[in-house]
Amino acid sequence: MGNRPSGSDLTAADRAVAAIMVMASRLPWIVIALVVALVLGSGLAATRLGVDADSSKMIAAHLPAQQRAQALNTAFPYLKSSVAIVVQSGNADAADTVVTEIVDRLNAAPDWIASVFAPSVDPFLVAHGFMYRTTEEVDRNFTRLSKSANLLARLRTDPTIETFFASLNEAAILTERSEISADALDRLYAETAEVLEARRAGKARGFAWTSVLEGEDALKRVTRVITVVPILDRARLSPAKPALAVIDGIIADLPPDLVRPVRIGVTGEPALRAEEMESVLGTIALSLALSLVFVAVILAVGLQSIGRSLLALASLIVSLVITTGFAALTVGQLNLVSVAFVVLLVGLGIDFAIHVLAHICEQRRHGSQLDDAITLTGRRTGLALGLSAATTALAFLAFAFTDFAGMSQLGLIGAAGVLIAFTTAITLIPAGLALRPGLAGQPGDATVDLPRFGFRPAIPMIVIAVGLAAILPASQVRFDADPMGLRDPEAPSVRTFQALALEPETTPYRASVVTETAAEARDMARALEASDFVGAAISISDLVPVEQERKLDLLDLAAPSIDHAVAGQPTDLIDEPENEADALNSLFERLTPGSPGSERLKAALSAYRTSRTPETDAALETDLFLYFNLLVDRLSGMLEADMVTAQDLPRQMYDRFVSPTGVHRVEVVPQEDLGFSPALERFVTAVTEISAEASGGPIQLQAAADTVSRSILQAVLIAALATGLLGWVATRRLTDMVAIMVPLGFAAVMTAGMSVLLNMPFNYANVIVLPLLIGIGIDSGIHIAIRERRAPGAVFTTSTPRAVIVSALTTMAAFGTLSLSDHQGTASMGVLLAVAMSAAILCVLALTPAIMRWLKSH
Repeated sequence: MGNRPSGSDLTAADRAVAAIMVMASRLPWIVIALVVALVLGSGLAATRLGVDADSSKMIAAHLPAQQRAQALNTAFPYLKSSVAIVVQSGNADAADTVVTEIVDRLNAAPDWIASVFAPSVDPFLVAHGFMYRTTEEVDRNFTRLSKSANLLARLRTDPTIETFFASLNEAAILTERSEISADALDRLYAETAEVLEARRAGKARGFAWTSVLEGEDALKRVTRVITVVPILDRARLSPAKPALAVIDGIIADLPPDLVRPVRIGVTGEPALRAEEMESVLGTIALSLALSLVFVAVILAVGLQSIGRSLLALASLIVSLVITTGFAALTVGQLNLVSVAFVVLLVGLGIDFAIHVLAHICEQRRHGSQLDDAITLTGRRTGLALGLSAATTALAFLAFAFTDFAGMSQLGLIGAAGVLIAFTTAITLIPAGLALRPGLAGQPGDATVDLPRFGFRPAIPMIVIAVGLAAILPASQVRFDADPMGLRDPEAPSVRTFQALALEPETTPYRASVVTETAAEARDMARALEASDFVGAAISISDLVPVEQERKLDLLDLAAPSIDHAVAGQPTDLIDEPENEADALNSLFERLTPGSPGSERLKAALSAYRTSRTPETDAALETDLFLYFNLLVDRLSGMLEADMVTAQDLPRQMYDRFVSPTGVHRVEVVPQEDLGFSPALERFVTAVTEISAEASGGPIQLQAAADTVSRSILQAVLIAALATGLLGWVATRRLTDMVAIMVPLGFAAVMTAGMSVLLNMPFNYANVIVLPLLIGIGIDSGIHIAIRERRAPGAVFTTSTPRAVIVSALTTMAAFGTLSLSDHQGTASMGVLLAVAMSAAILCVLALTPAIMRWLKSH
């Protein structure tokens, strides 16, 4: 016991901790009773604790970008609260048929559904769809439709396979007679071939009538979006869950033949948040269970006793419950960062219990009685334990006063949790040992000393070299503010979101600018569209078609033909072949080489005729006319088109651009894919230079990245200065604090460098590594430094390094389980925390004693 502190070495902290531990050991049942009362009260309070997965609330609400976003959401609430059902297909008719079915079923299921809007099948937009094309496109389409009117009338009155091929043959003959190029029928031929080939392969493929008649590529993939406004159940963690269940049930119940040619996904903020909530909470629960198991095993090995490990775990669980109750009373709702405090405290809270038990057992091995061992432990570790708790709490509190609300909340809870864990360790453990003295061990118990690798000159030099080499990659560290980077990329809502983000027409990454009048909105849209980084800027004025009179004149000219197609009787324009076989042979002979569609159809017809049966004919007939009635209905609706004003637009569309109070919104679509940080910054800069009042997703993302980066730098500097100052005041030794802080700096650089090398940028979840790194680094450094000062050159023969390593292993075990999560944010949290803890312990053990030794010799 030659390394016990003399009376002159004792500090007020040593004496205070020793007094508390002695009192707890002499009044064990009173301590137990108080702990039980606190646990019961905290457990009751914890039932009120909720979780809010809204990532937009991770930044302080008073910031200008947040206030503008809140104003936007207040004026246009459906922008953020809507669910998007996305239907994609290579066949526009197939997509619209599914969309119609889903919309009809949603409208028939009003529970939890406030409104439904699908532009592609909305009656008004379908009837006036041609008004949104250019005049040249309208002219071409109406010309094509007029030429096809008799064919459509024939098929409408006799929708059979025989009539289809006879009509196709008639079209070929009329094209020849009018000396029009055979290419005019190429799309019709190609689509017919597509249907024949699919049927021959045993697959159903409905004829894409709309695409063919509108002159579009029938094989072009189309995306249809149904916007659903859910009724929210505020009593749930996921308020949109009932509405999402209704939507999922309707999609699951669709006929298999109907959905076979399409892909359906559900996304939108409510869907993303609901899936993320399940992922995060499921992971936290699993991680907590696994971490407790791993921690128990490590404690049993590290403390060399199952009984001692159970006592340490009891101290930890008490700390967790009381801290949870504190969180419920102070913050009420956790966020995506603070929800990890449970796992965080498994790593931090166990430290104090480990050091207390390790030191008591060390004194017992040296022959001290239990009372003396407890007293000596308090005197030997009081300063280290108290200073560790205070500095770690300060490190967390440094984040509590930043604009990064997510980490601010964790800072408050983490600081309280550390102090609670410290208090629990120095009271509950002595009380437990007083009731079960055998857990403290016996004199002469064997132990395992650690090698003196910390004093080998090569080890500190290697660590310093690695730290210096990490500076280069660490300089490229960044914060990813996009919540999509947190989520499971394989989650259905995330996959659907990413599919929308691939195309400018559907990308959810859109900014908004609010104006007072329609004229201001129109002018703002034109100014924004002049930017190279803006793909489109849309105001309510852009939703009113241009050149309406000219397009309606074209409709008037085409109306007789359209009416003939949808209501008239077909006219015999040629001498028809006597039977269907003659029509098929005539068509086959007219399919000439040189036209891709013609050649493809000839090959398909040849294969079809060789294996034709009544059954294949019936199936083919179904395929050919599957979407024909949809086309007829669309053409009929077109005859009702008239002049369009903003007030004529569907209400759901109008409300996205004009609020009930008359505020106008300009929707700004980016030119580039904003999945890349430089593109996001360029877009946001371009928009905000034109309108400083811009808001919306991209603006919030950029503001969040700037705020978090600034907050982290601010908090780290405050934490370093505050903990360094506190350490110096407590120890009165500047050399000790240098030996503690320098390794922490090296560990931070190594962690940042690994973040870049692993392509794992900091995000809302894994940023938790920063306060934990500071806490563990300072905590471990204090224990090693004070023990080195009191046992010069012999620190690695004491229990302190072993306690530090066991504490680090329990922390890595606690957080390492998170890396198994499908949730990207949670998984990256586990990986980076394991990296940070490894770096912190390596640097502390290798550098702190070496620095103290070097400073002492100089």
